[in-house]
Amino acid sequence: MRFGQKMQAVGRLAGGIAHDFNNIMGVIQGYSESLLESLKAGHSLRCSVEEIDKAARRAVVLTGQLLAFSRKQVLQPKVLDLNGILADMGKMLRRVIGEHIQLVTRPGSDSGWTKADPTQLEQVILNLVVNARDAMSNGGKLIIETSNAEFYSELGPDSAEAGDESGSHVMLTVTDTGPGIDAQTLKNIFEPFFTTKE
Repeated sequence: MRFGQKMQAVGRLAGGIAHDFNNIMGVIQGYSESLLESLKAGHSLRCSVEEIDKAARRAVVLTGQLLAFSRKQVLQPKVLDLNGILADMGKMLRRVIGEHIQLVTRPGSDSGWTKADPTQLEQVILNLVVNARDAMSNGGKLIIETSNAEFYSELGPDSAEAGDESGSHVMLTVTDTGPGIDAQTLKNIFEPFFTTKE
């Protein structure tokens, strides 16, 4: 009981901080984007402003995690086209990974529709892309694919025990040529706020 109350208090605190932090990061991102538009390629300050912009984007990701943790971020699932989401994010993803990484997108030719919160889905894709970029500091290839897939329990498609998750799905696959995740890290990857970053 005390643990539950403690977690609720932490959640409320995280939510309050995240909302204030989000407002501050919005200002920083706005100004950094404005500066990038005004600085020509090769300008002595451009590299520094790009780093500010990258840091702001990482902070926005953290804010999203805090809001989700505090349960103050209301999910708004919609029926959407995953290929369309990827197409809309393409330009931003290329900017995030940099020129030293090749981005390959392979949208499924007749991928079905899926029901998800578009903001959360974009956040998941962005998190995966940022992690892949950080794992390939010397360059590499990042591949994002969509396809249709059928998932069933071990008892087969006709089993009543298969559950609501059995059946047709749209699958998103993100692959990179980085070194992979070691066994110890793999045990912790679904813990809230777990990170391998310094």
